Amino acid sequence: MNDLEFDKALSDFLDDSQCEQVNEALFSLIRGAFTAGWKAAMGSDLKKVMDLNRK
Repeated sequence: MNDLEFDKALSDFLDDSQCEQVNEALFSLIRGAFTAGWKAAMGSDLKKVMDLNRK
């Protein structure tokens, strides 16, 4: 497979609706994990440390 064929195959793959659905699901999982970590940190002593650094 030459570079042009590879680029075309990759482009077709990335434009596929199934690829888009997988990317959306992955983003949702990452966002959910980040949100859970953020909420946990804000309810812990870490929030107090962060607040002290802002003053």
